Amino acid sequence: MTITEIHTLPAQHAVTTTDHAATTDDRARLAITVHQPGEPDPSRPLVVLVHGWAASRTVWHATAHQLAAAGHTVATYDQRGHASSTAGREPISIERLARDLDTVVGTLTTPERPVVVVGHSGGGYAALAWAAGLSATGPSAATGGASVKRLAGLVLVSTASHGQNTPANEVKMMGSKLFSRALGTPWLGRRLLGGTHGPSATLAAREANRRLFAGTAPAVRAACFASTQEMDQRAGLAGITAPTAVITGTEDKIVKPSFSQELASALPHAELHRIPGTGHMVPLETPQHIAYHVHQLVTAGR
Repeated sequence: MTITEIHTLPAQHAVTTTDHAATTDDRARLAITVHQPGEPDPSRPLVVLVHGWAASRTVWHATAHQLAAAGHTVATYDQRGHASSTAGREPISIERLARDLDTVVGTLTTPERPVVVVGHSGGGYAALAWAAGLSATGPSAATGGASVKRLAGLVLVSTASHGQNTPANEVKMMGSKLFSRALGTPWLGRRLLGGTHGPSATLAAREANRRLFAGTAPAVRAACFASTQEMDQRAGLAGITAPTAVITGTEDKIVKPSFSQELASALPHAELHRIPGTGHMVPLETPQHIAYHVHQLVTAGR
């Protein structure tokens, strides 16, 4: 276990972005943005960033830019039903979102190129399910059958493998019109979501989170939070042998740091990094920490 210090990656490259789309087997259209340096290095893994519930790929903007400026090719995408991605025909579940991740990886890479997957909160649940599927079925028959990529590493931010049983009344609130109207009022929305941040979160970070939450369809919010009821991925953790960085804010009230510590202990090759004073929304509060640990994981041994 380490207490993470602030690190800054060298900004050595100009960054370009291109938009793409992937279509899943149930006809969801997933909006993707690829961030890359002017001269991409094809020998490096593709880094795929997966956002959490009631967010969008824009939550990763600072992290993706820092990584691309340091020489990495990075993909962000909107999970189904969020922002510019459509909902598809199947209901939201952790397994369905893992298959969506598989579709994104399969769309953007060749079978020979490894990937590093970074998941925040609910995005981490999908990343764990995808990685466990790879380890359980082997590289030739990955989750959903579309990906035969080698998993070069995982970065799990503010996430857990179990114990996230959202109460029924909270699920109902997520889908209510009254809650949506409250989120649309800036000061009130920020107050309602205050528990998702640490005490030192900036106004800009708090407002960005409110806008993302308010911009997510109520039915999608409710379905996402309902999807973790009875979630327990602990049985598959021992088979995930990729190097893993588990990152938690010491002030996380949504996914408590004890869950991250347990997750890091259960994964065969994981290291826990604690960020003092940071809450649940690490990608908005301290994106430089995520970028640093992704960079370290990708470049280790190179």
